[in-house]
Amino acid sequence: MIEILILYIIFKREKTIYSIRKEIIEKFGNFTTPSLGTIHPALKRLRMKEAVSVSDRMSDGGKKSSYYSITEEGKKLFKELFMQDCSHNPCLFYGQVQARFATIGLLSKEDKNEFLDNSIKAIDLYTFKNENKLNDEFSGFDFYQTELTKKTIAEAQSLKDFALKLKEHDDRKDS
Repeated sequence: MIEILILYIIFKREKTIYSIRKEIIEKFGNFTTPSLGTIHPALKRLRMKEAVSVSDRMSDGGKKSSYYSITEEGKKLFKELFMQDCSHNPCLFYGQVQARFATIGLLSKEDKNEFLDNSIKAIDLYTFKNENKLNDEFSGFDFYQTELTKKTIAEAQSLKDFALKLKEHDDRKDS
């Protein structure tokens, strides 16, 4: 997820590691606030894949700063990472989907639709599994587990509704 956010942030112009972190927090802080200790290794991985380039410059005050920019390989990697299946772990799934919803604007209409269709299917499957657990008389859920599962199903439905809203927006835009 962090690689998608970094590539999104530097897509339009180069930035230092500090400005990358600041902009990620400003734009995506409602679902992630990565530390420099998370961003630095991600930038290293992206450099190894030749997805970002770095240039060092001296400021007027004589301090060296490294500026990261996206390469053509990075633009391809963004799409590749974006289109990968999200985790089946619910704790990771929601963050990954939110990161992709927040950066979907860089994709073509076809890629957006493919991603949204796949997300809707994954959410439907997740909902189906939770509804089956809820309706299974042998699940042994107590009151609290039952209520939490109901809340989880409602959150999944809300996420699906949001994906449908994004699809509808793009369809209206093309009309």
